[in-house]
Amino acid sequence: MKNARKIPWRRVFLEGAVIVVSILLAFAIDAWWSDRIDQRREREQLFSMLTEFRASLSGLDEVLASVQEHAKNVESLIALLKAAGDKPVMVPGSLLGSAITWRTSDVSTSTLDALMASGDLNLLSNVELRAKLAGFPAFLLDVTEDEIIAQNFAETEMSVFLARHGLAEIAYANRAGVTGPEGIQGLRVPSEISVLPSPQLIGLLTVRRVHFWYSEAGLPTVRSYLQMLIEQIENELMPGDSNR
Repeated sequence: MKNARKIPWRRVFLEGAVIVVSILLAFAIDAWWSDRIDQRREREQLFSMLTEFRASLSGLDEVLASVQEHAKNVESLIALLKAAGDKPVMVPGSLLGSAITWRTSDVSTSTLDALMASGDLNLLSNVELRAKLAGFPAFLLDVTEDEIIAQNFAETEMSVFLARHGLAEIAYANRAGVTGPEGIQGLRVPSEISVLPSPQLIGLLTVRRVHFWYSEAGLPTVRSYLQMLIEQIENELMPGDSNR
């Protein structure tokens, strides 16, 4: 028993402490690295949405200006027809073109849609921004539904009526802002055409004017929402706000 080796407890405890510290340090480094990856991924997603929203904001301004122009044309056409009573009146082709024109906002939300579908939207650190992004699709739907209704009416009701009365060709040749079949804008038509006023035509044009009213009211609200999202995302991406 006198030859039994003495256990170096101090050394054992020291080595054990080194092992424990090494394991804890490895976990800390792994957690830190995972957090860095998550932060980088979040910034990439935010930047992607920012790029899409900026482009959509610029497009909305162009669409709204177009809608306002076509709305004025429809108003002018209604006034011209009412003033003519039951007699034929010469109508500029541009007014008839606006009667069958429709415009859609086409706001790009592909990155946001992907985040919501995957559940990754919940990983965004900014709770307020996350809530605003989550509510945007439903907010946008109110406007896009009106745009779809206006599009369907212009194509299936207004254009059919004009076709029955021999006015479709000049109308389509003067429809601006909507991509159509190749060559349709190059149709050789007169600058104006004789139109016989009727309660049905004025009624259809009034519906078109209502559609434009909805767009004139809805597009600015979408623009404001987009502007708010852009500002919040820009603030989130500012380097001075975090150590990302």
